[in-house]
Amino acid sequence: MAVLETMVEWMVDVVCLQEPLREKAGCGISHSPYDIRNRMRMWMALCKGSGLTTNERTALSKNTGDNVIIVNIKRRGEKMIRIVNTYVQRARETGGRPATRPDCHKVSR
Repeated sequence: MAVLETMVEWMVDVVCLQEPLREKAGCGISHSPYDIRNRMRMWMALCKGSGLTTNERTALSKNTGDNVIIVNIKRRGEKMIRIVNTYVQRARETGGRPATRPDCHKVSR
């Protein structure tokens, strides 16, 4: 995937993607420098050799229909940060926005 190749060159540790290319014919998508966490409409790629400690907070993103990825990220000696990757397009079936369902107060803590 070209965007990840560019991110490796730029030494980017975390990449959030919206609507990435889908897997074709059962061929999984991977990229050796990154650990890819994928959902239906978005990915989060975390650099494997970056020294980051990650903790995906799946309980905070429940009931979002795979439209939210929440990950706590920390590098040794630094403060933890929380990255929230959301896909907020309206659902065709209901007209609602599933990504708005998490408790924003809990997510921001």
